[in-house]
Amino acid sequence: MKDRQASATALFIAAALVLMAEDPACANLVSAASAELSKRVLATYSPASRGLLKLLRRSWVYRIAALVERLTIPGILRHYALRKKCIARLADEALRGGISQVIILGAGFDALAMELHREFADARFWEIDHPATQRCKKSVLGSGEVQGIHFIATNLASRGLAEESLRSADFDPGKRTLWIVEGLLMYFSERAVSRLLEQIREMSSPPSRMIFTFMERDGEGRIRFQKQTRLVDWWLRRRGEPFRWGIERARLAEFIFPWRVLHIYDEHDLLRLDSADEKKTPAAGELICLAEV
Repeated sequence: MKDRQASATALFIAAALVLMAEDPACANLVSAASAELSKRVLATYSPASRGLLKLLRRSWVYRIAALVERLTIPGILRHYALRKKCIARLADEALRGGISQVIILGAGFDALAMELHREFADARFWEIDHPATQRCKKSVLGSGEVQGIHFIATNLASRGLAEESLRSADFDPGKRTLWIVEGLLMYFSERAVSRLLEQIREMSSPPSRMIFTFMERDGEGRIRFQKQTRLVDWWLRRRGEPFRWGIERARLAEFIFPWRVLHIYDEHDLLRLDSADEKKTPAAGELICLAEV
């Protein structure tokens, strides 16, 4: 990712959410807040993103998108939407269970913190993300939408968690915290992932929780979605955001210790969240882990 450019992956997911929100067959999978924020980002980021937003509102684009999906990662759009739906439910459960602090790492253009803050006004929220991506996001948010949310800009891959910035933003390590790390760790080296998990543990008062996604290595040791084509490999390398870390499901508990794995959600779990169409399987390969310390 370039220092002055927002994450290409974050922009892609924003476009995917808008596309699904505009499609009557998929609109139930995307929250109104996420769709609206994604539209605002695309409308202001660049001339190219504004042009893309106009195209996403054309009915014929759905057919083109379906073709592109088949040629790249079948089921990826549904995966992104259901991944966010699953994480939102787990976060809601954590806050109802007594957790009062939520920190989202690599938040991108996600609207989760805003949505949760509307429901849990007494909870506190922090978003830690790459400066360029976060700057773009903040530029489209209104003053009322950022109330109760602290924004901390840092390069997580190279600098880690920015502990001092968190403490200066009134984070209390003595309180139970929910950490959310969605769609991020696969872009880090294994050493950076291990360091980040250790930093999070050191700032977590038991029983804190963490929700994170990770790529499951396949039988050949590759880090990719199960039906991912070579076109995706080329695109990720070209954008400077290749997958770098993945792990076998059976090895995860040992790798994240002393965090304790409570549950791992795969494509079958995500499919149960889509009552509208249980036949369209989301892409497989990226899993969601709920852990506790």
